[in-house]
Amino acid sequence: MTLETVLGQPALFRLTRSDELPAHLSVRESRLLVGALNFHALMAPGRELTVHGYGGGWDSLPRTTDDSTFNGLSRAYRSREFTIVATSLVPTDPREPIVGETRSLALTAGSVRHVHISRDAVLDFDPPRDISPNPVRRVLRAIRARTPLLYDELRDVELLRHRGALRKPAPRREYEAEFQPGGIHSDYEIVPAAPPADLAPRAILFGLHWFELGGAERWAFESVRLAREAGFLPIVLTNRESHHPWVARAELDGALIIPFSDSTSRSQTPGVEELLSALLQSFDVRGVVVHHNQWLYDRLHWIERSRPGIPIVDSTHIVEYRGGGYPLSSALVTEAITTHHVISPTLKRWLVEVQRIEADKVIMAPLGGLTVDLKDATFRSRAPGEPLVVAFIGRMARQKAPEVFAAMARRLHRTRRDIRFVMHGDGEMAAWVDDLLRSYGLEGVVARRGSSIPVADTLEEAHILVVPSHNEGLTLTTLEALAHGVPVISTDVGAQADIVPRRALVPRNAHRAARMLPRLVGRLADDEEARRQLWRDERNAEKKLLSNESASEWFAKVVKSW
Repeated sequence: MTLETVLGQPALFRLTRSDELPAHLSVRESRLLVGALNFHALMAPGRELTVHGYGGGWDSLPRTTDDSTFNGLSRAYRSREFTIVATSLVPTDPREPIVGETRSLALTAGSVRHVHISRDAVLDFDPPRDISPNPVRRVLRAIRARTPLLYDELRDVELLRHRGALRKPAPRREYEAEFQPGGIHSDYEIVPAAPPADLAPRAILFGLHWFELGGAERWAFESVRLAREAGFLPIVLTNRESHHPWVARAELDGALIIPFSDSTSRSQTPGVEELLSALLQSFDVRGVVVHHNQWLYDRLHWIERSRPGIPIVDSTHIVEYRGGGYPLSSALVTEAITTHHVISPTLKRWLVEVQRIEADKVIMAPLGGLTVDLKDATFRSRAPGEPLVVAFIGRMARQKAPEVFAAMARRLHRTRRDIRFVMHGDGEMAAWVDDLLRSYGLEGVVARRGSSIPVADTLEEAHILVVPSHNEGLTLTTLEALAHGVPVISTDVGAQADIVPRRALVPRNAHRAARMLPRLVGRLADDEEARRQLWRDERNAEKKLLSNESASEWFAKVVKSW
């Protein structure tokens, strides 16, 4: 396996000097490096580049595409590990530069590049997203560490100013006007991409959030696999920096991957879009699919202008309380989108009734079939004398509210020693959650598990799944739990009410959830028939939802039509 062909991953460059490359790069490390080199090959068509590679610790995220990779101005470039020379195989663009392109051309004109690819050892640590030099953020972290539910309350108060955006239609983006006198890009002009080269490979362009564990990512990876099976080359861009632990997954075999690091947009000229121009000229891109990628949302109008009539599909899962999140970003640019795919009736209603998007543009296709099988499920009975096992499964991130689960467990443990708890998941808050459990006296009471243990193992032990999230769409863990015979109780967020009945929902307010969840768990612990009936009701609601065509079935048909 050579660097240029990591499990079939296309390379847009040829290595002319590689003697300093580390002898043993993992698939993950190789894919990140190839992705960085592909980006720079696209940004420097036909040129030879000297690329310095650097190492770093767990708290240094990869630098692959941002402005510092052109000029070396980053603290990430302190420990050089190798130097290679690569020649771009991307055809040169014969067009003349436009007025306003001077800055980006000056940034990209040099022949030296700098990249930092984190080694696999960093995956043993929590992601470094909770580190900030900002003194205000340090104070907030201290509040969260000592009184996490109060911190949640303060966050909710701050979020009130964003709620108005959830109840009114978003103004549509007027792309052309931005380049006219008085517009934000009036110093630039729109330069569409040239036609693709003759016999260019057929491709589909995907915009993902990152290569990390999550329900949205599972669906995004499945859509990439379906595109490859339909005979297309998947071109996969991410726009959230990360160590990308999932980039080595088999669904990405054969894909052209470009994992962004922050601030990439500053090396692009509005209206010109050097990276996308190079991609659209090098490949016959037949469609675009967006999975929570703001960088690509911002460029959909330009793509549609470059390739009129190209199908553009956006897939969203969750309306975020902070101003609507990605569904709102989608509504802003709906004129450039062919189809809005959503995974729940709740989100479809929001796009149609609040955002006033044409109903026939919004397709509801749930994520059935990714991890669950409707055909075979039986209730997970509790044997006589068996302690009740209550589980949390999800990323250790603020959205998932692990602190609410911990508060619930502390309240229950004071009076109920017949209940066991499991918290299963990794993430940027994992170490903080462990500290919180210790401060609550729950070390040894709450079992902690990471992603090295299959989720199925936890669900085969559990009797109740608790979803205490501050914000959600419709969680895949809910569907997975029901498939294992485990009923679900949840905060009333997102589309959880499409499955979970009202009697098993609690308010999303952290203090109220922390008070009400223990009562609900206690009632189910004492009434096996009530727990069984809850599972039956949720299973019936799930069957009704999943009787719709699944996202995989729908997208497989769509992509074949491209």
